[in-house]
Amino acid sequence: MPREVRRLEATDVERIEAEEPAGQGFVRAMWKLQQRDESVLIVAWVDGMPVGSAQLDLRTDPWEVKNLNVDERARGEGIGTALMAEAERLAAPSGRLSVGVGVDNPRARALYERLGFRPTGQESTTTYEYVDERGVRRTATETDVLLMKDLAAAPSA
Repeated sequence: MPREVRRLEATDVERIEAEEPAGQGFVRAMWKLQQRDESVLIVAWVDGMPVGSAQLDLRTDPWEVKNLNVDERARGEGIGTALMAEAERLAAPSGRLSVGVGVDNPRARALYERLGFRPTGQESTTTYEYVDERGVRRTATETDVLLMKDLAAAPSA
């Protein structure tokens, strides 16, 4: 399965946006943040199709991976691991990287811990709005635990 993992490029925005639910606006918002050097959207491609992405938020200290998502059809293929490896590569000069994971998402937490991320003891609850796969605006409340990885001490994933 030919795979490419790289930061979002201007030519990708319309291509990815066409596959989003109407009104979601995620990739366009990520592109605006990236243009201001506040964030990087890392995108995984298989055979020219976007199959996953992860936001590297540069506004936090340490930088934080947010919004990691892998298309259901591509799960179990190493896409999440590849996205995290690229986030680690980009964050390496800062020395540390964090990721929040929902308390109700043990599969993602297992991935992050397998990659060397460790609990910090910090927990947060956030309420936010999003547009679901049918284009319906919804509200969700999520409790996350923060995991951290010392990139200087750990080999890259």
